[in-house]
Amino acid sequence: MEEAHNGFNIKSRIVSCCKNFHLVDKIFSISLDNATANTSAMQFLKEDPSIKLVLDEYGLRKKVIALDTPTRWNSTYKLLHDAIAYRDILTDMYNESRATDGQFITNDHWTLAKIVHDVLETFDNATHIFSYVYEPNIHTVILECIKIICTIKQTSLANPGVAVKRLLDNMKVKWCAYFTEFPPIYAIAAILDPGVKLEGLTNLLTFYYQQLDVQFDVPYYVNNCKRILERLCEEYGAVIQPQPVGSSMGASRFGILGPVLKKSRPDGSGSSSSSSSNIGVGEYLTYQFETEENFHIIEWWKNHSSKFPVLARIAKDILAIPASTIASEFAFSAGRRVLDEKRSRLSSESIEMC
Repeated sequence: MEEAHNGFNIKSRIVSCCKNFHLVDKIFSISLDNATANTSAMQFLKEDPSIKLVLDEYGLRKKVIALDTPTRWNSTYKLLHDAIAYRDILTDMYNESRATDGQFITNDHWTLAKIVHDVLETFDNATHIFSYVYEPNIHTVILECIKIICTIKQTSLANPGVAVKRLLDNMKVKWCAYFTEFPPIYAIAAILDPGVKLEGLTNLLTFYYQQLDVQFDVPYYVNNCKRILERLCEEYGAVIQPQPVGSSMGASRFGILGPVLKKSRPDGSGSSSSSSSNIGVGEYLTYQFETEENFHIIEWWKNHSSKFPVLARIAKDILAIPASTIASEFAFSAGRRVLDEKRSRLSSESIEMC
């Protein structure tokens, strides 16, 4: 534009382009950057009697529809979630533009879109939970995965059509490549949830593999996870001194790697026999858990640390593990934007504040 880049001139140029290309009847979308003159231009455009804005015609508010990324299921969900709300306007605009070749959007397309949307909504909810950074989430992984598989199975039974079945079968094959067997850390974290423990984990996994239509030795897997937890108790018991009844769990300088760094204290204090550690696991697994309002798993272990001192320390370390790498990947992505070749001399304190 040779003239001044103000709102009125930008609006005039848009109207001129529309008239030149015979688009003056309807405008569906205009893409601009965030300059204030562009905002002003849009206001001028809405007031121009020669322009008919489609969203205004349908009584809909302005909306930025998410873009689909083929490798991210959540992006497909967000795209469909936005598009379904604008079903009528998208159908009319598309069908009007394809009048010559007869390839129209039909109700069947929107039915399929709604089916895919509902399946991916469960997946989207689970990945949000897996992305938590301010509260524990590793103990919820198995339960959330069961919700996803149940949704896929129920949708497949309710929609026997070839297109839906092929889509869901492909999702199931992809899912099995990653989650036929859970890493033991997820199962141990579930055992450390007093509302699940050993029996609950067995029931959950049995139901999970039934929905997945996969043969799996659940009792052997669960018992193996129990043995791992018992070995952890032995290792932790060697470095953590059980505290008297009534005292709170004190901070320890030994994390999950503590047993590797220091097997026992020089004076032998704080040692715990293998049998006492296993008894601790047994007592916990038979402990009657009453449903608590506003239950929070970290608070529960803090309140019961005097009864299960070794297990409480294990729970504190394991429940601190994030369910996925999403949060750390976000942190590294943000770090790359903060510290680059033009800002390479920031102190560590400044970087952390940024």
